[in-house]
Amino acid sequence: MVNIKESEPWLLWPNTVSYGMNKNEIGKTFEGETDFTLSIRVKILSKGPNKRTLFAKLPNYMGLDIEKDNNNMLFICNFKKNNKVEAQYFFINNELGWDFNFITIRYKKSIKKIDILINDMNVFEYQLVEGEELSIGDDPHIIFGAGNFPHNGFNLNYCSFDSNCLLISKNYLSYNEISDIYEQKNETLDGIIGLYNFEEKTDYKINDLTGNCNFIHKIIYKD
Repeated sequence: MVNIKESEPWLLWPNTVSYGMNKNEIGKTFEGETDFTLSIRVKILSKGPNKRTLFAKLPNYMGLDIEKDNNNMLFICNFKKNNKVEAQYFFINNELGWDFNFITIRYKKSIKKIDILINDMNVFEYQLVEGEELSIGDDPHIIFGAGNFPHNGFNLNYCSFDSNCLLISKNYLSYNEISDIYEQKNETLDGIIGLYNFEEKTDYKINDLTGNCNFIHKIIYKD
């Protein structure tokens, strides 16, 4: 398990920090060329009504914020339509509470639909309209536990949480498939390009169990 502390976010940016060993362009998985699934099992630790960012994909933003006292969610995503990129904000009424939950974001390319699950419950769906696409960014990367890099000094929204599973796939996975992978009942990793149990790690690096070398690194920052 990993404990992500407030003001100490972690970074998935293999093109920059994996020394050329990484495979499969994991950052571009979320730009609509294929189906995708991102699923993370988390227990929120940060308390209070203020916005706390669970993760944020930059520079073409897609992220999940935790809000209010009992941990509702706010999904933010940049979409492109008529050559213009705009962010849309979707508040999710369902509460996470303070236990471990699987939070899953999925995209189905054939019908251009995004949905979000809390465990096995579908809590959000968005159907892209005609001409609308997921936005494309330059060398996209994901920050866990903040909305931006600490040195930028804005939109940080630090969040502390425990996690013991993260998977990223180019397939649209069901909750049962995700659960089987987590419980190691399914050793087939077809389509999975990043898998992390947060046990194979150092103080500054989390290993990718797929062998694709899409490592997650702790952001080292000093004022």
